[in-house]
Amino acid sequence: MSSHRVSPAFRTSRRAGVALLMGFSVAGCGSAGGSLESAYRANLASTTALNAQIISDRARAQRCDRDPTRRECGPR
Repeated sequence: MSSHRVSPAFRTSRRAGVALLMGFSVAGCGSAGGSLESAYRANLASTTALNAQIISDRARAQRCDRDPTRRECGPR
């Protein structure tokens, strides 16, 4: 792997952090209005989006491991 490419694990953890921060901010807004159910739904949506992003990153990494010349795998 070339040194200028960001590792998939770092991308996943960075996106995970952003998704968690967004989830907490949305959940905080919902609970500030007094609606616990709304906060729960916002947190569930955030968790689902985070899981989908992690699965997508892992799948992309596996495709790039099999065929590094793919367009989505970065510079060749």
